[in-house]
Amino acid sequence: MFEFLQEKITKLFDKLSKRGLLSEKDIDEALKDVRIALLEADVHYRVVRDLLDDVKRKVMGEELSKSINPSQYLLKTLKTELIGIMGTPATVRIGGTGDIVMLLGLQGTGKTTTAVKLAKHMRDKRGLKPYLVSIDFNRPAAQEQLITLAKANGFPVHEDISAKGFPGLHDIRLVSARQGCDFIIVDTAGRLHIDTDLVNELKQVKSTLQPAQTILVIDSMMGHDVLKMAEGFQQGVGYDGAIFTKFEGDTRGGAVISFRKIINKPIYYVGVGEAVSALEPFDPERLAARIVGSGDMDGLVEKVAEVVTGDDVRHAQRMAKGKFTFPDFIQQLKMMKRLGSVESLFDMVPGFGKLKKSVRTDTMKQDLKVYEAIINSMTNQERNNPDILNGKRRQRIAQGSGTKPEDVNRLIKRFFESQRMMDILQKGGIKGIQRFLQ
Repeated sequence: MFEFLQEKITKLFDKLSKRGLLSEKDIDEALKDVRIALLEADVHYRVVRDLLDDVKRKVMGEELSKSINPSQYLLKTLKTELIGIMGTPATVRIGGTGDIVMLLGLQGTGKTTTAVKLAKHMRDKRGLKPYLVSIDFNRPAAQEQLITLAKANGFPVHEDISAKGFPGLHDIRLVSARQGCDFIIVDTAGRLHIDTDLVNELKQVKSTLQPAQTILVIDSMMGHDVLKMAEGFQQGVGYDGAIFTKFEGDTRGGAVISFRKIINKPIYYVGVGEAVSALEPFDPERLAARIVGSGDMDGLVEKVAEVVTGDDVRHAQRMAKGKFTFPDFIQQLKMMKRLGSVESLFDMVPGFGKLKKSVRTDTMKQDLKVYEAIINSMTNQERNNPDILNGKRRQRIAQGSGTKPEDVNRLIKRFFESQRMMDILQKGGIKGIQRFLQ
């Protein structure tokens, strides 16, 4: 997320940091480059104008002495103003049993999967039991998709609604209460904000349901069109806030920055992957830190804490003692897979974002079944003492695992690279790893 913008801004401030004190001309030139980067990232021009005017006014209002790093002060001010534009974190309000959270938006934005992601988040983070309902009668198998996803993740789901006059909607609260649920998530059919008939139909559904919260689900890759669409839905139906999906993709992120300022509605969550757990609260401070390249270590710690297991801890303890074997390696890969996108993890570590392209992140993306097949074809002695893996042993392992010798060689090479990285990390910490990657 924000990879395009982060790369532009990081390069600019790396260059500025070598100049020492900055003149007003230097600041004007720097802000001009920031303006271009923001506009290219699809940030609304009014937002860019106001943002940079505020940054310049605050920077020029300070007496920049030799005791202050001017480029860092400028970067800090930019980050502060970005946070101000994106607003404060907001939460979905659920007051009591029977409250309905209604999702709306264009077709293809990911409303159905977002419904299940939101259900999981509310259950895991807030201890609430959700009840899921689909009233999407337009898209083939839409209701079946929600029912399948809901059941796979252990959520009660409504299965008895037909398209004729929406019978049963008035009874949803009663059915939900009977199942001991705290609130209801309703997935609606996707529709264009410019289609008056469909919007009026959605407005009627909202009037019938009387939801406690109405949330617009937005594809973050839409660019400037997001704001026009958001304004259209606000005028036609009305909503309380938004969830941005597909935030892990190659998105420029500008619409997310502009949304609060232009639409004056909060963003509750961002979808950061296909997994049901891949929903994160929208946190302007952390996102601003990633944009300017200062990382998000709190976010990284939280993400690791969510997925780490007892086996991970035991293997980490072994590695801390200088022992790193193939079982440790496969456990490390499994944990990385649970963490999600390697590139997104790099964005969280200060100084790592600009190194992403030089690192072979495909290491963590390989099919774990292939790795495990190769390692399972080794003897216990070979797994715990990789130095004895000569050509004859590698040939036998390849035959036993149904792979090619070059696959075995590639795995062994990457194992030793990981072993070396673990050794450097123990001795030199993050700075040691940065030196290793450069």
